[in-house]
Amino acid sequence: MNTMVGRLVTVDDDDDAIEESAHRLRRELHQLDGVRSVGPAESATVAPDGARAGELAELGTLLATLAAQADLVAGVLRVVGDWQRRRGRGRVEVRIGEHELVLDNATADDQRRLIEAFIDRVFPPER
Repeated sequence: MNTMVGRLVTVDDDDDAIEESAHRLRRELHQLDGVRSVGPAESATVAPDGARAGELAELGTLLATLAAQADLVAGVLRVVGDWQRRRGRGRVEVRIGEHELVLDNATADDQRRLIEAFIDRVFPPER
């Protein structure tokens, strides 16, 4: 079975909250079948592409290795979206290959639509 790596960047201004929250997210993601590994990226303090100096006070970066299946990736994104909404602050940027999804203050319905569109880009329907 093929695997893929997703990069999850948590953007916030409270480094203690990020570390504790990221630990909870790692536990939640490890509970999903098909997730091979989730851990901090080697360079967790590098701002994501496009960030301006002074824009971000702190961020945490996780790399998740999982089976390359649309339903599993959608499940991971739902967990990440739920986690972000429970935090009620900050944002999460998810990058798989050249595709990026940003989850921030969107409603649950908006997040669902964003996730579906993202999955369609990462796993285009066969024609």
